[in-house]
Amino acid sequence: MLDGFRRRVGLTYSRVHFRHDRDRTMNFTDALTRARRALVILPESFVDSESASALFRYVFRKFSSDEITMVIRDDQRFMMASTPPVKTLTYSGEDVNAWFIPRRELCRKIEKNTFDVALDFNVDFSLTSAFLCKTSNAPLRVSFAKQEGDHFYNVQVKTKGKTGTMRTYRNFLKCLDMF
Repeated sequence: MLDGFRRRVGLTYSRVHFRHDRDRTMNFTDALTRARRALVILPESFVDSESASALFRYVFRKFSSDEITMVIRDDQRFMMASTPPVKTLTYSGEDVNAWFIPRRELCRKIEKNTFDVALDFNVDFSLTSAFLCKTSNAPLRVSFAKQEGDHFYNVQVKTKGKTGTMRTYRNFLKCLDMF
């Protein structure tokens, strides 16, 4: 119950914080193909190794490893053990306030860079990841379809399948390949 209240306060703050941000008109047909610099926000919850490797294969196929910035929670770093070296931003519970909003230091690390696309691979809504995605100022911000997602993403993909399964990620990546 308390988490729900905190999340609602965080969402209200986010709406106020980003109230003047407007997305410019863009052609989605080849937006992902033309993108060079990517912000990749990895899932906060546990992802099976098959799904994680599919995500990494997709990201490294689409983007050069020196143009990728990955954001991952400290306790999920083991997922990146077998990946090529990339710029990685890690965060912990101390980097997020009581309202699930990233603290200013973490946001500054994201804002220092420019991105063509931001990919949030969280299946379920994470206010922290959504806020970081919006903070990136990437013209293309992609995620799974989520309630409250319209405030943070300009492309949301609705997949069939159970939450967190390999099929869900596979369908998501297939949809992204259309762009």
